[in-house]
Amino acid sequence: MALFLATSLLRFDHLFILVQPDALERAALEKAGFAIDPHVSRHDGQGTASISTEFDDGYIELMWVEPSVEVVPAGQRAVEKFRQRAAWRTSGWSPFGINLSPTTPGKIPTFPFPTWSITMPWMDGGSIIILTAGDDTKSPSVSLHPDATHQKGAKHPNGVKRITHVRIVAPRGYTPAPAMTYARDIGAIELGSGDAWLAEITFDGGKKHETRDLRPDLPLLVHY
Repeated sequence: MALFLATSLLRFDHLFILVQPDALERAALEKAGFAIDPHVSRHDGQGTASISTEFDDGYIELMWVEPSVEVVPAGQRAVEKFRQRAAWRTSGWSPFGINLSPTTPGKIPTFPFPTWSITMPWMDGGSIIILTAGDDTKSPSVSLHPDATHQKGAKHPNGVKRITHVRIVAPRGYTPAPAMTYARDIGAIELGSGDAWLAEITFDGGKKHETRDLRPDLPLLVHY
């Protein structure tokens, strides 16, 4: 399955997973052969920090609530949501954020449902368009990063280069929100159903026929 349709104005950009402070879960990614960027991104105003593992067309981000990062008044509600996502095993919230970007810079589609935007100090004057309804406590956060760009990814010990398929498994009984079905319909993700939240990511078409299950440390299954 192609990661985005040729006619779509948007594509899959990156996945974030809410984890515990300092992202000790990074060890699971390293054990599976992924190189972690040592730089820690601090999201001023939002109260979070993150690290990432980067590829030629996107990345996986491990994000956590960081007490040393300031939270502006407008970010108080967001940081509480991040706490609930990080506690996904007990809270029932999804730990994921699905982030889209334009296939052609500057071309943003009209969405068939209401969206809202956020801007924080760490965005340097930019903004992010949120597609998931603000009162939705069950769905992944689906957002659009209008200015997203990528350079060549890291050299990974497992040899992966590109993300070619993303499947998000939701707990049985979950009814996909409009933002999720939209991301599915444009070909950015596939949706599935299972026992718990899980992201399945395929790299380079799975040409090596290798699979690594990062559970229970991360709700992540990778194929390459």
